Amino acid sequence: MFQRQIQGRLEIYKSPLLLNQRGLVHGFSSRAGGFSSGVYSSLNLGLTSGDALMDVRQNRMLFATTLGIGPERVVCGRQVHSTHIAQVGKAQAGRGFLDAAQALPDTDGLVTNERGVALLTLYADCVPVLFYDPVQKVIGVCHCGWRGTVGKIAAKMVQCMVQHYGCQAEQICAAIGPSISRTAYEVDQPVLEQFRQAFSFADQLITPVDATHGKVDLWEANRLQLIEAGMVPDRIDVSGLCTFQHNRTFFSHRADQGNTGRNGALLMML
Repeated sequence: MFQRQIQGRLEIYKSPLLLNQRGLVHGFSSRAGGFSSGVYSSLNLGLTSGDALMDVRQNRMLFATTLGIGPERVVCGRQVHSTHIAQVGKAQAGRGFLDAAQALPDTDGLVTNERGVALLTLYADCVPVLFYDPVQKVIGVCHCGWRGTVGKIAAKMVQCMVQHYGCQAEQICAAIGPSISRTAYEVDQPVLEQFRQAFSFADQLITPVDATHGKVDLWEANRLQLIEAGMVPDRIDVSGLCTFQHNRTFFSHRADQGNTGRNGALLMML
């Protein structure tokens, strides 16, 4: 289970697995302690969510600085439920953090081997996954909705780290953050069929509801694809926190019927 920490005015969740790694800063935000109001109350990090832009900028600044990260260090992608992973460094630092138009286009994964470059992914039921190789000193983040999960963006992150940075899959650590659980994630038959086509272990992921619907375990879909990619099971940390069931703590697209803010997951090597 992830650790809940009170840092300043914020409530931040952290992976015990990543906390044990030296020289690494990370955190998963909650709703509490920000500047936004109404349905976005209060630490909404979504620049394009419909919230007041200045409030979101203040929220982003607060989240980053509470973790000891300067806003000029943070790289963001424009998330579109793709499987595109961008290799970034200091040249991209600051892109998209305060201006959505400057985010890396059509990007749902970010990876770097440069210290002092922070990676941010946003979510509101989708699955955030943070990666760290303590040997080669490489970090990555990815945003896994159902499309990204079926497209195996998490496994592709492992492959990217191995191919481009010399990592070994069994050395990589991963933290699967707060997101919607199997209990709350009901989908229709066309989506279920995509899971069946994508994964040999699909029967482990799906709980039938009726003839046309079923519930899917996105946590397990991502965990098992990481193991298939060569990762070691005890180096994968799953939060066990459902954004839908705990929608007073986290923003949840489903619980709030689409009118909501965004949580954030931030990662940086010192």
